[in-house]
Amino acid sequence: MGNRGNIRPRTRVGLKIFGSVLFFLGMINIMFSMKAGLRVQNFYIFLIVAGIVVFIIGSWQDRGDGN
Repeated sequence: MGNRGNIRPRTRVGLKIFGSVLFFLGMINIMFSMKAGLRVQNFYIFLIVAGIVVFIIGSWQDRGDGN
């Protein structure tokens, strides 16, 4: 209990969450478009790719924390 001051909080959790939200929004939009019989728009694919990239950036920046 005395070592609580030495633990550093994770700093890039926000980027990971934002990337996950973008990814899942793109996936849900694609599923709804396919269910409705509409053509999948390129913007939804962009959302998925952007979500993956943002998540990877958050993971990459968080890798050196060690705690």
